[in-house]
Amino acid sequence: MPWGIENTWKIGVMTVVLGATVTMGCFKKYRSLLILPVIVILLLLGSGNLLLARKIVACLLLPIGLLWLMGLVALVWPGLGKRTRIFVGVAWMAYSLAGTSEVSDWLLRSLEKPYHQYEVIDQKLDALVVLGGGSVRTPHYELPAVGSHGDRLVRAARLYHGGKVGTLIATGKSVLDTDSERSLASDTSTIWQELGIPTKDIVVLSEPTNTAEEMAAVAALRSDYPDWKSIGLCTSAFHLKRSLKEARKQGLDPIPVPSDFRSGPIDRNSVKFSTYRLLPQGASFRNLHIALWEYLGGLLQEASDRGR
Repeated sequence: MPWGIENTWKIGVMTVVLGATVTMGCFKKYRSLLILPVIVILLLLGSGNLLLARKIVACLLLPIGLLWLMGLVALVWPGLGKRTRIFVGVAWMAYSLAGTSEVSDWLLRSLEKPYHQYEVIDQKLDALVVLGGGSVRTPHYELPAVGSHGDRLVRAARLYHGGKVGTLIATGKSVLDTDSERSLASDTSTIWQELGIPTKDIVVLSEPTNTAEEMAAVAALRSDYPDWKSIGLCTSAFHLKRSLKEARKQGLDPIPVPSDFRSGPIDRNSVKFSTYRLLPQGASFRNLHIALWEYLGGLLQEASDRGR
């Protein structure tokens, strides 16, 4: 459906919101709350199309959006003390920024950008190390499946079938109390075999529980394979910086093989603006958490290195 002022749905929304505005205007004490329907109108008008307008309405009705609206109501509530209003305003702004994709994408992009150039691998790799964390277990039969970070498993399989990799190395063991015996490396191997990769071209390192241990295990393994001249390291793009540092501590100099890019397209000008991106959303909070986790991990990594 084309986007225009003549659309019935748009006229209906504006009628309802304007009606609420007029009704609220009859109560002088609560006129400050008129900002709510105004903001809703602006969000809908700036959505870009009917589908995104519907998504905006859905976001505002879900818990994250409702909390955002409640914070805005609290901010403009009549009779609120100055200090309280400042506190609420700062909290609401922090919540808004933390939940918008513009902020989380910007932070993730700073971690991922150095590895955009490695998205296409031109040279042949003798071995490719794929860090654990890309698999999950199905709830009933507990079969290994590709998880939210599973792009690394698929990327490795594509490179293998494309003749870019000779041997795939799966690493990792679960550290969760409820899943402490699960071998992430074995799960990865199972998925690769189901994707047509023979077991003779897969090496499983099931004992390491973190990136440092994984790199130490790979360094120990390399002495058994002196013919490996070029080794790649595949993990989520935002995690590569810390992973490469751990690899170099072990005397390795792997070629970065990024996966699971989350910060969107490189050319931001190609993305059409929509007010939908300004609303706080669960995915943005998650990506912010990931970015801050990596930054914190990097700081701790540097502090640990200085202490040695």
